[in-house]
Amino acid sequence: MVKPVSKLVPVLTLLLMAAIGWVMVVLFSPAAEKPLRIGTNVWPGYEHLYLARELGYLDGDQHHLVELSSASQVSDALRQGTLEAAALTLDEVLTLLEQGVELTVVLVLDYSAGGDVLLAHPQIGALSDLKGKQIAVETGAVGAVLLDGALQAGGLQSDDVELIECAAGNHLHCFDSVDAVVTFEPARSQLLEKGARLLFDSSQIPGRIMDVLVVKREWLGRGSGQIEALLQAYFKARHYWQQEPLRAAKLMAPRLGVANDRVAALFDGLVLPTLAENRELLAYPDGQLLKLADELAALMVERRLLASKPETSYLSSGQFLPGMVR
Repeated sequence: MVKPVSKLVPVLTLLLMAAIGWVMVVLFSPAAEKPLRIGTNVWPGYEHLYLARELGYLDGDQHHLVELSSASQVSDALRQGTLEAAALTLDEVLTLLEQGVELTVVLVLDYSAGGDVLLAHPQIGALSDLKGKQIAVETGAVGAVLLDGALQAGGLQSDDVELIECAAGNHLHCFDSVDAVVTFEPARSQLLEKGARLLFDSSQIPGRIMDVLVVKREWLGRGSGQIEALLQAYFKARHYWQQEPLRAAKLMAPRLGVANDRVAALFDGLVLPTLAENRELLAYPDGQLLKLADELAALMVERRLLASKPETSYLSSGQFLPGMVR
């Protein structure tokens, strides 16, 4: 006998509710979370993120490290929405904030204290000798800040030199056809070994060049677990690097493009803040990062690197830092 439709309705309702519940579990289970895409270019201060991946500290389903050839490409990807997080210099973060990309700093990766440099051919003996010369620089990124400091130190104006745009991956090639280049590791060491002359470095402009890890503000709530896991893995890789420097160097060398025994030298001129120092830097509302950002923004406006000072009230957050490194 065929059952009446009215008696089938409760059964169908229960089946439908069960199906909806199964779909909700699949969609919102941790395994189904959208991966956090983190963009970087090659820079020693970012390398512990990749070391964490090599050591298996990162969950590949939850974190995708996206390797790009320049800082400009990383910024473009954030603007276009193909990244949720990135390693950038603080001036690049301020530029993106001014352009309406809402970002929060969740980790200070390093300070440049000599790692960023202006190198010239040997016949150029002083900064003042650069007047009328060609300088290769990745404009719009940290190079503009370092170049501004170098020109001031040499008593020069921006129109005293000719700027040649050169992406980070091309610094070695560009140096052959210009008089000087603004660069960093690994090109810094390679050019110095070939006889380039060091005219200026970031130790002469303390606090103005800082690398940070940022996350899009819209991601902070829904991706909090992934952010916390990322920072835990980063500090765990830092600890491994300190305890097993030779093994860590072997894993880091291929990406940095140097021999294993040259990896340690790439960190000369960099200061990597500890977990405790990060807590102080990112404290709200009186953390040191906010003060540095305001000072840098004012300088960038003065030097026409920014049209106006962006809002920095919500720039930093220390809430995702691990309580301890396990």
